[in-house]
Amino acid sequence: MRINYQFFLIFLAFFSIKALNAQAFYRFKSDFSIKEKESGTDQGRLITGSIYFDKNLHKTVYNIRFPEPEQWLVRDTFMYRKKADTLVSTQVIPPVGEFSIFNMILSQQLTDFGLAKVGYTPGDVQQDGNQVIAQWLPPEQLKSYVGPVSLASEQKRLTAAAFYDKDQKLVSKFYFQEYSLRDGLAIPGKIYQIYYRESGEFVRIMTLKNIIINQTDEDHIYDFVEPAGG
Repeated sequence: MRINYQFFLIFLAFFSIKALNAQAFYRFKSDFSIKEKESGTDQGRLITGSIYFDKNLHKTVYNIRFPEPEQWLVRDTFMYRKKADTLVSTQVIPPVGEFSIFNMILSQQLTDFGLAKVGYTPGDVQQDGNQVIAQWLPPEQLKSYVGPVSLASEQKRLTAAAFYDKDQKLVSKFYFQEYSLRDGLAIPGKIYQIYYRESGEFVRIMTLKNIIINQTDEDHIYDFVEPAGG
C-alpha cells in the first residue's frame, strides 16, 4: 500500500500558527497513528510511526513503521524520502515545520487555530453549556474564497473547529480530544478531521502517544544531515 505522504503533510501544514514567541519548549516527540476512511470504500488506511520535531532547527522527522518502513525528513520547504537509508525522492513542499500542529503546541498557539495570524478577526461569542463558541471572520481579501470559522473551547482548550466556504457551506470539521499535560503544555491526544465532499465524507483520525517534550538525547535524529543529492 502506497502512503499518500503529500496529503498527510498538507494536513499537518494546514494548522497555521501565530508568530513565535520566545518559549522554553522547542522539541516534540511522539508515537502517532493515522487512520483514514472515505465514504463508499470498504477499507481504510493506517499509518503508524514516530515524529521528531525541533522548532529551533526547523526540522521534522517522521519514522514510518507501517504500512512499510521509510523515513520522511523535512526541513523548510524540502522533504526527503528514504527507504533503507537510500534516498528515493526529494520534493518541494509547504513550510510544514513552522506551520504544523507540533509547532503550534510548543508555541502554545493552539487555542485560536492560528486564525489571528492570517488576519481573521473574532466575531460573535456564545456560551453553550461548558463550551465557548466563537466565530472568526475572514479578512476582506479572503472573503471571495473562504467563509467564517467557528471555534469551540472548554477550559481554554480548543475542542472543535468548523470551516465554511464563502457561501456558508460547511467544508470541514476538526475535533480535539483526550488532552493531557506534558511539562505544562496541554496536548490533544486525538484529532479528528472530517472533509465534506460531493462524493461523501473523508475522515482522518490522528492519535498521539508517548509524548516527550524537550528530549535531550537522540540529537542525531532531530539534527539530521540532509541527504546528498537532495
